[in-house]
Amino acid sequence: MKKLNVAILSTLIISLFAGLLCVSNAKAMSATVSIPENYAEVHAGEKVYIETEIKWPENDNRKDLIIEYSVKDQNGDEVAYLKTLKAIETQASFMESIAIPDSTKGGMYRVDVTIKDYEALSQDVVASFKVVEIGKDLFNTYLLIILGVVVFIAILLTVNVLALTKFKKKS
Repeated sequence: MKKLNVAILSTLIISLFAGLLCVSNAKAMSATVSIPENYAEVHAGEKVYIETEIKWPENDNRKDLIIEYSVKDQNGDEVAYLKTLKAIETQASFMESIAIPDSTKGGMYRVDVTIKDYEALSQDVVASFKVVEIGKDLFNTYLLIILGVVVFIAILLTVNVLALTKFKKKS
């Protein structure tokens, strides 16, 4: 009975170590995704740029990674999609761009990035940005221009009236 317990315990320990040795290096990979500050707000019809950084120090050979970028609105509906293939060893840093369709409404959007290989690796990271509607932005610009012109004309008229009243007093 004692020999049976030792045999079972030995088998469990060996299985545990074998399982730990078989664990993929994929667990040690880290990925970050960010939107550069200049592209935190974009207009519909423009491109949004995405910085992707992958660190995989335990990877000892060149490996192909499939990177999928999916731009989604607040409801989770996909607006744009990009799929790329990158070969990396221990680390890589690169920038991709995705065109935002002209029909995209203003609001907050997120980029869901999935990084996977042809085996068991799969990692998801997210970044967000804002789409600004062109109509609102142009309206505000035109409103400021018109307001500036009205103020300028009012100043000119005031100066003109003051000059005329001084001229009439002298006469």
